[in-house]
Amino acid sequence: MNTKIAIGLCPIASMMEEKMISRERVRLALQHIEPDRVPIDVGGDLHNGLHDVAYKNLLAYLGEEDEIVYYDQMQHLAKVKESVLERLQSDTRYIFAKGGKGFEISIQEDGTWVDEWGVKRKNVGLYDEAVEFPLEGCTYEDVLAYELPDPRDPARFQGLREQAKELYENTDYALIGGSAASLFFLSSELIGFEEYMLKIALDRKTIETLVQRVLEYQIAFFDGYLDAIGDYIEMVWLGDDWGTQMAPIMSPVVFREIFVSRYKQLVDFIKSKADVKVALHSCGCIDWALNDLAEAGIDVIHPLQGDAEGLLDPVKIQEDFGSKWVVYSNLKNQTVLPNGTVEDVYEDVRTKIEALAPGGGYIMSGGHNFQADVPPENIMAIIDATVKYGTYPIKPR
Repeated sequence: MNTKIAIGLCPIASMMEEKMISRERVRLALQHIEPDRVPIDVGGDLHNGLHDVAYKNLLAYLGEEDEIVYYDQMQHLAKVKESVLERLQSDTRYIFAKGGKGFEISIQEDGTWVDEWGVKRKNVGLYDEAVEFPLEGCTYEDVLAYELPDPRDPARFQGLREQAKELYENTDYALIGGSAASLFFLSSELIGFEEYMLKIALDRKTIETLVQRVLEYQIAFFDGYLDAIGDYIEMVWLGDDWGTQMAPIMSPVVFREIFVSRYKQLVDFIKSKADVKVALHSCGCIDWALNDLAEAGIDVIHPLQGDAEGLLDPVKIQEDFGSKWVVYSNLKNQTVLPNGTVEDVYEDVRTKIEALAPGGGYIMSGGHNFQADVPPENIMAIIDATVKYGTYPIKPR
C-alpha cells in the first residue's frame, strides 16, 4: 500500500492527539494542512545545511565531536552527524545522487579542482568559487559540440534505492531529494556570469541552446533518480538564484521567455515520474517571479529571503502568495541570524510563524545554509523558538 496515500487518509484530529512523526508533519505542511507543529528542515541538503565553520562552532557549543566531511565542496557544507541532527530536531533526511563513474574531486596544490562539468574552482576563503569556465568565449557551434556529463550513468544512482528503503522503513523522517543546480545557475557557470548575461542580449540563440541542453540533461537525470527513490521521497529540490538584493537578476520578460516554459517542462516531467512536491531555492528579491514560478508548477519556495527587497513583510507575503506556495523560512539570514541576539532570533522566528504558519504550508529553516558567521546560540534559538511558537494551533500575540 502506498504509505503517502495512507497517511493522507488518516483523520487529522486523531493524529493531532499525539505527537506526529516527522514524515506526517512534513507531508501535512506540504498539503497546506496544519500538523502538530511547524516542521524543521536543517542540516541536510544544499540549501539548509551548515558551513563547516558554523558546524565546528555548533559541535563545540553542544559538546559534540565529529570529523569534518564535506558533502558539498563548493559551499563547504559539512555532513552533520545523526546525534546533532536529532538535537536540531530536523524532520528531514536527504538522499543525494552521486557523481558519474570515475569522477572524484581532486584538489591541487594551488587549491583548484575541476568539477564534473569542467568548471575549475578555487578556494577563496569560505567558499570554492568558479575561476575558469569550459564554454568561456563560446560560439553557438561550441555549445552544440560541448560534451555534457552522462545524466543516466548508473553510478549516480547506485545504492540509492536501498538507502531510501532503509530510511523509509526504519525511521520516521521525511525523505527529500534533488539536484545540485538547475537551468540558470548551471548554464551560467559553464560560460561565466558576466559573459552569460551579455550573451543573453547579444547572442540569445547560443544561450537558449545551452539552457535547452541543460534542461534535457535534468530530465534525463531525474528519470533515473526518481526510478531509484521516487517511491520513498516527499519532495525534490531545484536551485537557481533569480534575485539580487534589490531587484530581479535579469529582465522579467527575458526570464519568462527563456526559463519559465522550460521550468514547466522539467516540473511536469518530475511529477509524471513520482508523487512528489517540487521545491525551488532562489536567493534575493524574487517577489516579481512568484506568479510565473507557480504557473510552472513549482510547489515550494525557499527561502523568501527576509532581508531582500519585496520580501520584508511576512503578512503581505501570506496575503499575496500564501495559498499558492509552501514557504520555507523567510528569516533574516543576513542581519538577525549572524548579528542579532538570541532574543532577536526568537522574535524573528515568532513573527514569521505567526504570519506564515496558520493553515499549514510553512517549514522552518535557516533561510539558506548557516554561514560561518552565524553563532551556534542563534542556530539553536531557531529550533527552540520553532518548538515554542510553532505548535498548532498558532497563538498570535
